[in-house]
Amino acid sequence: MEPDRAEVAGLRAQLGSALEEALAPVRTGSVSLGVLFSGGVDSALLAWELRGEPQLVLCTIGREGSSDLRAGQAGAERLGLPWQGLRVGEEEVRAAELKFGDELAGVSPVSRIVLLSLALAIERASPPQLVCGQGVDELFLGYAHYRGLSEAEAERRSHEDLARLHETDWPRTRAIAAKAGKGIVAPYLSPGFEECALRVPVDLRLPRDLPKRFFREWAIERGLPGELADRPKKAFQYGSGVDSIVRALRRSGR
Repeated sequence: MEPDRAEVAGLRAQLGSALEEALAPVRTGSVSLGVLFSGGVDSALLAWELRGEPQLVLCTIGREGSSDLRAGQAGAERLGLPWQGLRVGEEEVRAAELKFGDELAGVSPVSRIVLLSLALAIERASPPQLVCGQGVDELFLGYAHYRGLSEAEAERRSHEDLARLHETDWPRTRAIAAKAGKGIVAPYLSPGFEECALRVPVDLRLPRDLPKRFFREWAIERGLPGELADRPKKAFQYGSGVDSIVRALRRSGR
């Protein structure tokens, strides 16, 4: 049975309380704080929630002319927040592959390119403490592979993706940050937020016509401008252009 409006409102309120609790430890105001900001809804909501922090800066990685750099700058301007455009090319990618080789080894090709993109963003962002939006796609079924699945199949795949994130990708992300001399947190992966997200019936989280519709509508309810909440999803490695740089390096044998 589909939840009624009161139940949905209650679920959204619980998510809000859990997010505020997850963000509390980074609301110190005593250190420069960066949001890894693609301009998409996941990072945009974090930027919106943290907009009152006095030393907040939004940090966007991308090759020159990439869609993420354009969206990141436009999103930061819309939110009225400071922005860093972290432009990368072949030299920076090669250097990151060498420096973070251990952290990039032994994972799937997709995970490797995502971790490499994160490594570039983490290392080049100036703030010592970073916040990222990992976890939303797994919790709110944002990936393309959720489309067309039944409720049971989507729920099973979501739990598998979350397990991989917790067991492999997130520990490696933290190791990358430590090697780069940075701290990093993922508020959406906090136990309280994750527990609340998984209470949302899978029927409400299915992609159907719009990936992460429940999350996007909740973000708008929290005050995030609609044009940021509705930005179409583009995978980090593609939106940043890092995937195309890696492919060019492989073709050239460098």
